[in-house]
Amino acid sequence: MIHRNRHRLILLAGGCLSLVAGTWPFGAWAQQPERGVSVFERARPDYDPLGVRAGSFVIYPQVEIGESYDDNIFAVDNDEEDDFITVVSPEVNVESDWGRHALNLRGGGDAGFYFDNNDENFIDWFVATDGRLDVVRDTYLVGGLGWRRLHEDRGSPDDVAGEEPTEYDIYSANLGAARELGRISARVDGIVERYDFQDVDAQGGGQIDQDDRDRVQYQLIGRVGYEYLPDTEGFVRVIGRMREYDELEGGFDRDSVGYAVLIGTELNFTPKVTGEIAAGYQHTTYDDDELSDVNSPALGGNVLWNVTGLTSIRAFAQGSIEETTQADASGYIAARVGGSVEHELRRNILLGAGVTLGRDDYEGIDRTDDILIGTVSARYLINRNFYARAAFTHQTRNSDTDDEYSRNIILLTIGAQL
Repeated sequence: MIHRNRHRLILLAGGCLSLVAGTWPFGAWAQQPERGVSVFERARPDYDPLGVRAGSFVIYPQVEIGESYDDNIFAVDNDEEDDFITVVSPEVNVESDWGRHALNLRGGGDAGFYFDNNDENFIDWFVATDGRLDVVRDTYLVGGLGWRRLHEDRGSPDDVAGEEPTEYDIYSANLGAARELGRISARVDGIVERYDFQDVDAQGGGQIDQDDRDRVQYQLIGRVGYEYLPDTEGFVRVIGRMREYDELEGGFDRDSVGYAVLIGTELNFTPKVTGEIAAGYQHTTYDDDELSDVNSPALGGNVLWNVTGLTSIRAFAQGSIEETTQADASGYIAARVGGSVEHELRRNILLGAGVTLGRDDYEGIDRTDDILIGTVSARYLINRNFYARAAFTHQTRNSDTDDEYSRNIILLTIGAQL
């Protein structure tokens, strides 16, 4: 198996080199930066799909076929096992083309097939709809519904190490309203999510019951802003959240309520630099007296710098209080900082690189995880109907526990779109 996988790895690496060598540019086309839009997000009329018109809607079908090599598919520290994974990802987006209001429909999935470890095969999928109702000028309502079937990554600290990856469903609904009145803006959004985890076969026989992970999460988010400079707002954001579990988990009542308050500003001082930064405080209280409250600073930020018409740099920071099934832990504070670079080598060749540094600090137990994720990628736009992507990702988790790992993933993808 080792020799067979090594041969496929050589073929995959050779395909990546052939893709780059066969399309190496002799020059780049200069283009003026577009405010608030990065190089990857920029419209490209010669390469963007046209879609299929159906009345007042436009349908955008797409399918990707990718081959991935993962040198540590179970995300373990010892006895790593590698494998190749073929992933097929169809997707359809339907967008309205109206002068007022909007309605969008989306559906798709990812089907992964392992070359040697067939028990790791997965089929993820989703369906969703969202829309906007323009009530009067500068006042609108938004809403949406969604259903996702996902599988838990083997690198998750909450992975139960079953015979197969844990599958779970997320049912979601949201409703919001926004209003602008002169320099003052206000918005409120309500979000409900239902998590439903499936039981999984245990290694050695029997089943692992995961009903105690099922829960409903409620969020209410309010934001008030004041435009103190043209196109630049200062704002206050308040978030209230509640989580209700179906059953006790490990003998604990993990129901909780929490809030976060942040004060921030948009960064639209120059055409080249856009985004926002915010800071504040967050708190979560659990119904079970045996679970410690979680308190921490709250951070948020996403800043885009279009250095030139060909290069964009993005930086971000975020912090949140997350759920866990780790014994005796109430939750953990997840902090992430990072950045990325996007470069247009030619109009149809895009290069990217990014890094994320993270720390997960568990409350109630002596565990802190340090996380590093680095990625480099290339995208070749063959024409408006076909494209290819190549990417390399490195992941590392260092922990106070034995739950550590390092893994490398190579991906080569061909895509088609209309």
